[in-house]
Amino acid sequence: MKNSYLVIVSCFVSIFLLYALLFIYTFFNFNSEFTYAFKSLENLNFHEKYSKKIHHIRQESHLRELHKKPKVEDLLFTTINEIENKKKIVLFQGDSWMEQLTDREHNLVSLDLVKKFGDKKKVGLINAGIGSYSPSLMNIQLDVLQEDFEIFPDIVVAYIDQTDIGDENCRYKYNTVYKNGILKSIQPEAYLMHKSLFNYSQIYGLSRIYLNDDSKIIKTFKLMNFKFKYNLTKSAIRFYRKHISNSKMDKDRLIKCYWNVMEKYLIMPNESDVKYFENSIKRYLKKIDQKKHIKKLILVTFPHKKHFYSNSDQITSYKFNVSDAVDNVIRDKKNITHINFSKMLLNDKNFDYESIWLDDNVHLNPNAHGNIFFQKILEELSKYLP
Repeated sequence: MKNSYLVIVSCFVSIFLLYALLFIYTFFNFNSEFTYAFKSLENLNFHEKYSKKIHHIRQESHLRELHKKPKVEDLLFTTINEIENKKKIVLFQGDSWMEQLTDREHNLVSLDLVKKFGDKKKVGLINAGIGSYSPSLMNIQLDVLQEDFEIFPDIVVAYIDQTDIGDENCRYKYNTVYKNGILKSIQPEAYLMHKSLFNYSQIYGLSRIYLNDDSKIIKTFKLMNFKFKYNLTKSAIRFYRKHISNSKMDKDRLIKCYWNVMEKYLIMPNESDVKYFENSIKRYLKKIDQKKHIKKLILVTFPHKKHFYSNSDQITSYKFNVSDAVDNVIRDKKNITHINFSKMLLNDKNFDYESIWLDDNVHLNPNAHGNIFFQKILEELSKYLP
């Protein structure tokens, strides 16, 4: 009996000492725990509200790259020039390629071109490009911009990136919410099974601790309790999905949508992946068609670097091109314009494709983004603006 008592006491003492050590470590490394936490409660509430509808919006850290005095709405869209009293409004949608447009820290070439274009044509310009946005997210974003911000564009320029087939199939497929057959929202994962840019459920919890007026000691207690509960729940969900559930959806949610996985959709996707992606484009086009104020839709696609490689190159080339999927979907739609850079550039032997990329080999450098990508977009836009 005495030995049992000593064992129990020893266990409690050991747990207490471990907790005390963890508390001390956490207390003195407090700020490092909140690297990605929101610094503004207004931004946090706005971000959490709209991420529940559209999976994710821009990161708070991106606001300083937009302009000197960002507004909370810049987490969702950026007004390039004022839209009041303008005859027409042009809305840009897409992923990080379009978000680059208003990145003042790294990409003034495109922004200067577009601002001058807007001033000359006397049109309002709005950039709603957000990293990893694909047709399904742009679909919902259109409704949000109209219903919550009274944005009624006359012309929409939508960029569909090569990675969108991976985004639709790997990131968003199992998070879609339909009502009466209509796409209503794409929910963020409550407990992501891996590190991700979009692991906001954890960031929201940390942010509320960080922004609270409690003392540092109280915040440390709350931080430790939050991390314990969060990681315990995540581990339980992972165990269930991996070892108990027989659901394909649960198994697929264990897949980490890292670049090596996303690339597989471009190297050789299966037929069902392509069909699902094309259906996401069709839903987006249907939404555009329902918005009677939108008089013109311009779709834009651009090849990635590995599309330029031939089969004889040592580096694996991409066999799938989203531009082909777009062409397939809009084949009978004469009112939609497709700026297909693949058709323009892939067979141009004089085009220096090696010099147009950033170091990641996925995004265009500022010069190419402005003088190739957006120059062509503005040329096409001019046809519909007097």
